[in-house]
Amino acid sequence: MNRTQKGLSLVELMVAIVISSLLILGVTEIFSRSFFADRDNTELTFMQESGRLALEIIGQDARRAGYQGCVASDTVTTFSPDNTSLPDAAVTTAGTNSLTFRYATPGTGCGTTALAFEPPITYTNANSGIRRNGDPILDNASMAFTFLPGNDPLTAKAIHIQITVSDSRTTGTLLNPRTFSATYELRNRLQ
Repeated sequence: MNRTQKGLSLVELMVAIVISSLLILGVTEIFSRSFFADRDNTELTFMQESGRLALEIIGQDARRAGYQGCVASDTVTTFSPDNTSLPDAAVTTAGTNSLTFRYATPGTGCGTTALAFEPPITYTNANSGIRRNGDPILDNASMAFTFLPGNDPLTAKAIHIQITVSDSRTTGTLLNPRTFSATYELRNRLQ
């Protein structure tokens, strides 16, 4: 008697289901790992870009600190409304959480142009972020600074700024904080 089989046996069907299930689990695992790696990479890119940008924004003001137009850098110029004077008040601090830069408006004080001063620019650590004159420039970050040499803002020739940026996500495995730093010379104090 010769019987031909039509269809699959129960054993063949079970083997096919097990192999298919293993393949589907493997693909799901690869997709899941790829998804989480992409999220981590995106967050890391955001942290790096934000930290560097915030450091550059602060650096622009640090490089201008004490600028008085065309006058000599050792000339004392008093400006209102708070009667502070440059170059001494070019960089001031109110503790470890506040840093203020003062400078004249670029292009003033040359020839017959009157010297005009920009409003002071104050950076603060507040609400787990860095703020510039009260406006947020970077969340999930903190700033530290050191005056060089001697950590005295009146005699400092440079300022070292360090920004630490934390992962903005609140769930899952968080990335380690990233630190960015730079040292800026206070050009009007480099006699």
